[in-house]
Amino acid sequence: MSKSSNKLLKKEQKEKLQKLIDDILELADEVVKDYENKPSELSGSVIQVHEDSPYLATKEERLLGSKKDVSK
Repeated sequence: MSKSSNKLLKKEQKEKLQKLIDDILELADEVVKDYENKPSELSGSVIQVHEDSPYLATKEERLLGSKKDVSK
């Protein structure tokens, strides 16, 4: 806790806050250990591409900047 928060909080409040911090850190450690032991199949990066994305356009469409018929 910062020095300025020490002046604003009473001893009992500081103790409660420190207990909450300790509990949160303990739970975070448990989550990390659990993940190390049983990695989730859902974790990892997800890439989304919108249906109108230029990445889905053909080379000709990208060069023309349009998805209109390029055969004309």
